[in-house]
Amino acid sequence: MKEALEDVKAAEKQARDILEEAEKEAKAIIAEASQKGETILQDARRQGEVEGQKLVEQAEADAVKMAEDLKKDCEEQVKHLREVSAGKMDTAVNMILERIVKVHGNS
Repeated sequence: MKEALEDVKAAEKQARDILEEAEKEAKAIIAEASQKGETILQDARRQGEVEGQKLVEQAEADAVKMAEDLKKDCEEQVKHLREVSAGKMDTAVNMILERIVKVHGNS
């Protein structure tokens, strides 16, 4: 009987030891998983920042290109308007000269 009791006590101790070891392993697994999760999260943040920076740089490049195209279009329109106005300026000067000549020519 005493031997059976000792066997039960030994089995209980062995069970407690197994439970303690399992708890230690579980804590270690949880800690490792937590660390890996944090690493993955940090990597994702870094990657997000890099991608975000790339998007900002691309948007800036697109904006510069659009501004350059718009500037070129405006410069072409200004050039065209100057050409048109220069032609009309000659016509206006000629008309004014004709009037001056007619007014002074008739007096």
